Amino acid sequence: MYLHVGNNYVVRNDEIIGIFDIRNKRTNLYRFFLKPKIEAHQVIDLTEEFPPSSCVVTVDKIILSGISSKTLQRR
Repeated sequence: MYLHVGNNYVVRNDEIIGIFDIRNKRTNLYRFFLKPKIEAHQVIDLTEEFPPSSCVVTVDKIILSGISSKTLQRR
């Protein structure tokens, strides 16, 4: 099965490691893991005009999505 994470981008379910809420920029996940990756341009950002709501970590990618983590987990 596939998960639609926004902007016509899909990810295979068996490749997903985790789906995380990143609306709070003070979390350790954001400060120590995600922020350095964003600064190094190692992240696929699917949000255009809006700040990202969730982060989908796969085997080989980190994807920022405007869809909330709760919505993605229900799909």
